[in-house]
Amino acid sequence: NYWRKNIPVLAKSHRVTFQCYHGTSQVSEELVQIILHLGLEPGAVDVFLEFICYSDGLLPEELLLQVKCPVLIAWGDKDPWESIKLGRAYRDFDAVEDFVVLLMLATALKFALS
Repeated sequence: NYWRKNIPVLAKSHRVTFQCYHGTSQVSEELVQIILHLGLEPGAVDVFLEFICYSDGLLPEELLLQVKCPVLIAWGDKDPWESIKLGRAYRDFDAVEDFVVLLMLATALKFALS
């Protein structure tokens, strides 16, 4: 219940948003409002909590062992939570066809299936 009450407050915080984007010039009031609006959608809090709590689901390493199609991984080199070194370790999986470093971008791990 704490999160349901406070997600809107956190989403309004430019400080939190600054952590996701390298450099404050990329964070506008419009972006903060878009994130806030999406955070208020039904089910959004549950998705957010699953993400930050690393749900009971499979880890990326486990998924990469199971996937049967080519995977592209794009990783921001300024990610404040998961270093580029961690991301580069995923290149060793057979399913990973390409690993792209997104320069000057602080972003979470993204998988794209080809």
